[in-house]
Amino acid sequence: MNRKIKFYDSHLHLLGLGYNESLIDLNAYKSIDSLITIKSSKELIIGRGWHQNNFIEKRYPTKHDLNKISSTKPIIFIRVCGHVLVCNDKAMKLANIDESSKQIEGGSFDFKTGVFTEDALSIIYSLIPIPTKEDIKDMFIKGNNILLKNNITNCASDDFSTLQVPYELIIECLEELYNNNLMHVSLYEQVNLPSKELLLDYINKGYHKKKFNGFRLGPLKLLADGSLGGHTAYLNEPYEDDKSTRGIKVFKDSELEELIYIADSNEMDVAVHAIGDGMIDIVLNGIEKSLKKTNRIHHRHSIIHAQLANRRQIKKMKELGVSVIVQPVFLNSDIPIIEKRIGKKRASESYLFKTMYNEGIRVGFSTDSPVEDVSPLDNIKIAMTRKSIKFPELGEFLPEEKFTYEESIECYTTNNFWLSYDK
Repeated sequence: MNRKIKFYDSHLHLLGLGYNESLIDLNAYKSIDSLITIKSSKELIIGRGWHQNNFIEKRYPTKHDLNKISSTKPIIFIRVCGHVLVCNDKAMKLANIDESSKQIEGGSFDFKTGVFTEDALSIIYSLIPIPTKEDIKDMFIKGNNILLKNNITNCASDDFSTLQVPYELIIECLEELYNNNLMHVSLYEQVNLPSKELLLDYINKGYHKKKFNGFRLGPLKLLADGSLGGHTAYLNEPYEDDKSTRGIKVFKDSELEELIYIADSNEMDVAVHAIGDGMIDIVLNGIEKSLKKTNRIHHRHSIIHAQLANRRQIKKMKELGVSVIVQPVFLNSDIPIIEKRIGKKRASESYLFKTMYNEGIRVGFSTDSPVEDVSPLDNIKIAMTRKSIKFPELGEFLPEEKFTYEESIECYTTNNFWLSYDK
């Protein structure tokens, strides 16, 4: 790799990178039998990085597995995607979850298995002690150092949602870090404000227009659905391997449309996490409705992930001027599950990142780290080969979607800089 290239990762979780340094890394465990041998002296045991496809058993771990590690300490094991976790009985007891507990909107939990998804994760996350200001700053510095080691000098990051703390504390920490020259990665914050009240508070305080040293506050980040691997990405038709579900909508359609409009009408761009084709339709519809009211021409609205965007939706993106922030590296883990999840026909219209590029849509590359390793190397390699490094025997997935090296570098640099260019 040319070390002179200044890479720009257009969607990751910088604070999460630093926070993950304190968690048990579950990525290396190849079976649930090995997972349950984990030992920890901590009173609250937290790990992240498991993927059921990496286990010999090819299934989710459950509370029954985690109970074998400890029945007296709460245990929280987060799936690699960050959209699903499993916890033991002790954790559910401390969180006041039992068989009669009511479900919440935008998420789900299963008392019998201990599996929680999407917005229901917050129930279990409430058990995690709130970090101090110095803890948060230390996490940011650790994340900064990891990026620099990987030749990433710029990033767009979602940090408001990583910890259960007020968004203004995150801004305060960043301001102090940059003013004291403790951060050296140029940061474009994707402001995760998932309610009308929070967004209006942010706008009314003028944050969307404030200038800072070393970092900028950027688009409204909305997490609209889940992940393909976790069966929580929202589809137009049921999952092939679970006909009982189409995934999860984190927002009601009207709520999502209103948030997009509030941001758009205040000259804020939106960057919306949408993986399933059902959610992509809803997001594009919301952006279209908003643009008809605001008549904004020079927006930089984007969809993050867009894995299951089909050719019809890609045409709509081009028409609306919507960009995409994609992660070719997701194919590393996803190639074995795509057809299982959505069937052969829908799989043939998935991960169409090169088609988007060829249509003239602005395509930016990112890793969504710590969901995937932050290094650009694997991301570029998979973009160029359309093969999984973990499962090379599975061959190329839609090889016509390969990028050239030059195109990959463009997506990792020029296009990402455009997405955050000061207007």
